[in-house]
Formats: sequence, C-alpha cells, structure tokens
Amino acid sequence: MAKYVLGLVGESNVNRPNPETAFAKIQSHLSKSNVLFGHMETSLAAETQINERTPELLPDLIYKQGWKHSSAECAKGWKAAGFDAVGCASNASGDPDSILFQIKTLDEIGLLHAGIGANPEEAHTPAIVEKDGVKFGLLSYTSVYYPQFIQAYPWKPGAATAKAHTAIIPSPRTVEMPGAPPTVKTWMDPDAKAKILDDVAKLKAKVDHVVMSIHWGVSSSDEIQDYRTELAHDVIDAGVDAIFGHNPHRPNGIEVYKGKPIFYSTGNICFDWWFCRGWLLDGVLGFVGFEDGKVTKISFVPVRRDEGNDIAAPAPGSDAFNEIYEEMVKMSKPFGTKLEVVGDEVIVTG
Repeated sequence: MAKYVLGLVGESNVNRPNPETAFAKIQSHLSKSNVLFGHMETSLAAETQINERTPELLPDLIYKQGWKHSSAECAKGWKAAGFDAVGCASNASGDPDSILFQIKTLDEIGLLHAGIGANPEEAHTPAIVEKDGVKFGLLSYTSVYYPQFIQAYPWKPGAATAKAHTAIIPSPRTVEMPGAPPTVKTWMDPDAKAKILDDVAKLKAKVDHVVMSIHWGVSSSDEIQDYRTELAHDVIDAGVDAIFGHNPHRPNGIEVYKGKPIFYSTGNICFDWWFCRGWLLDGVLGFVGFEDGKVTKISFVPVRRDEGNDIAAPAPGSDAFNEIYEEMVKMSKPFGTKLEVVGDEVIVTG
C-alpha cells in the first residue's frame, strides 16, 4: 500500500449565509489529507429559524435551549471543503423528521454519513470510503443524549448511541466534613459496548482501516471520564485504527494506545451556533499517516476561531499557536504522550 493521510475534523456546526466559506481559512491544511472525516454537530431541517440569540424565537430542539437547525444549504459547507464522510451522532441530532431530512439532504449532495438512521440498523451502518484501492470505514456514536429524543429505535429515526453509566461515591469523610467532594465513577453499558464491538468486527472484515467518531465527555471540561478510556481501549483492541472525540467543545488530551491515536476531544472547529460565539474558540485538526497499512505518523494543527467566527490556523510561534500547544502538552502528559512542534504542525508520539 502507498502512503496516505487521514484527516480528522471535530465538532462543527455550519449555520451561515455562505456555507462554502465555513472551512475556507483551514482549507490548505485539510487538503493535505487523502481521506477527510469530520463530525457534523447540527440538525438539518427544511424549515429553519435564524441562528442568533433572539428571545422571541423558540428553539428547534425542545431539549436544547436556544439551539437552531441548519438549512439544507449549510451541508454544502462540508462538501465544499472536501469531506469524504461525516459522523452525525450527537445530542444535537434532531427530531425524527429532521433526521430523515438530514439523511436525504446528505445523500442528494453525495456526502457519505454515519451515526443516524431511520432505525438502529441504519444508524449503526458505517460510511465506507475507498481511495486508490484502500478502504476506510467510519462509525459514529454518541454517549451524550436523551434516550427518549435522540436514540434510534426500531419504530423511530435517531442516532447510534454508546450508553454509559455514572455512580456517585460519597467521600468517606462526608460525616466528618460536610461537603467533602465525592468520587465520580463511569463505565460503559455492557450491552451497548458489545453492540459497538460487533459493529467494529463487521466493519473490520470489509475495510483496511476503521475510524470512530464519538460524542462523549462533559461540555467545557478537560477531564477524561473512565468510560471514555474504557471504550477507546476496547475498540482499538477490536480493530479501530483512530478515534476522534467531541462534545467538550474544547480540546482534550491525546493518547497513543498500541500505536493508535485517541483524540479525546478535538474541540470546536467551525462553530456557528450563537451560544459559542466568542467562547470556546480552540480546536485541533488531527492527522494520521499510514504506510503499508500501519500508522506511521500522528500529528495535529492548532486552530482558533477569529473575530469573524471563522476557524483559522495560527502561525507557528504566535501566541495563539503556543497557547493551544502548551495546553495540549499539559493535558496529554498523563497518558505519557509527547508533543513536538515541527514546522506548522505538532507531532504526537506515545
């Protein structure tokens, strides 16, 4: 097999008059990829409202205050940037009609997708991309969801989910010291994990490389919950070659497990939702190099949204570049991960 590069772009929400401009300022970096996967954190709908903080307008998602669907035209932002496929499972996956409209829209513009469907079988169906005889498969799940609204059921369109559980263990000093912080433990639901591992095994038999897009973690937090590491390690053991996570809306640490990258959160990339304007500006573009079927290089490019809310790559050596790099060094250190700036990117080693 020849050398090839996989690009991984995290949570993005395109909702602007000219969607083709959404990724324009990072296009030179995206174009370095032979295969480009991303996460579409938005719902598409035929009838949409203005995506701005306007009190008199009701949200399009009754369980997410102030959220607005994007129009069908906004899907062209990912297409114009050259994405081969997008993962769509998230807590922003819409109502059943919106799910079906989103699938129809993506199919019409020829953008492959995973993570949503008319039923669980379709939601768990991967997107498969072939380039120069090499096949990449994309699976998409969300651990962040309302079961009654988001999850796909045999009778209801929805998203593929990765259910996890939480236990709160009171501090042993609570009786002595009121307010002592508890310990929070999380773990994957056994049945949900078994289904995901089955998806991985079936896809592994069809493609050269399996990639997972996963919506998990806690918004605005850099903490890595137990269930995330549990799932990441188990799916890599089962055959996944790269994982890119999202939902915290800010970058989290990077782990290299058995030579495979786990981007626990790539942060916000293009994000037009008014709620995040001027806030949670940073992200990373992940890249995975392959040669002869093996991972040979892992890297990322720091990115930050500018005053016009466009995502751009700060120049190496600039304050913005260094701030993101230093934060990634700190968050990745507990995994034994080493980062080194080389040119305009950061090389990742385990």
